[in-house]
Amino acid sequence: MYDYISGRLVTRKPNYCVIDANGVGYRLEIPLSTFEKLPREGPVKLLTYLKVAEDDQKLFGFASEHERDLFLQLLSVSQLGPSKAVQILSGITVAELKRALAESDVNTLKRVKGIGDKLANRLIVELRGKLPEETAGKESEGSSRMQDSVGALVALGWDRSAAEGAVRRALKELGGEAPVQDLIRRSLANA
Repeated sequence: MYDYISGRLVTRKPNYCVIDANGVGYRLEIPLSTFEKLPREGPVKLLTYLKVAEDDQKLFGFASEHERDLFLQLLSVSQLGPSKAVQILSGITVAELKRALAESDVNTLKRVKGIGDKLANRLIVELRGKLPEETAGKESEGSSRMQDSVGALVALGWDRSAAEGAVRRALKELGGEAPVQDLIRRSLANA
């Protein structure tokens, strides 16, 4: 029903935000990855998904088309609702999730809070072959090193987008073959 909502960001929390669009405050449930991309205040545009149930309506927001597409793919998994799909997207990056599904990596999926053996295997079985071709293959070693470096910086308290930018700069300076430790050190030195 709604494709996106554009307006002024009123409230910004790790699991939801409120956008004022022409005097109406829309509360959107969001994954952590979207929260990290939101500005502190000001104009914002989020892609949306509306879940209507007998006794409830929830609006979900996403910073990118990739996040929303993956969210919709997660909803196609049996017994997986939108709140659990957002929880999954909050616990793992889009790239890591797509890689784990493409490589049948149960252990990576189980690191997400609320995912056990059964759900991890169900995700792999039901989503196999449904990923867009450009992301269904294995990541190159360079992008894997980038993801590991970004993950380490985020664990140190960095904002994900700032960490990605710092690691990209470090990759340009050190070259694509640089080990993760060197990428992290260079990113920290350039901060």
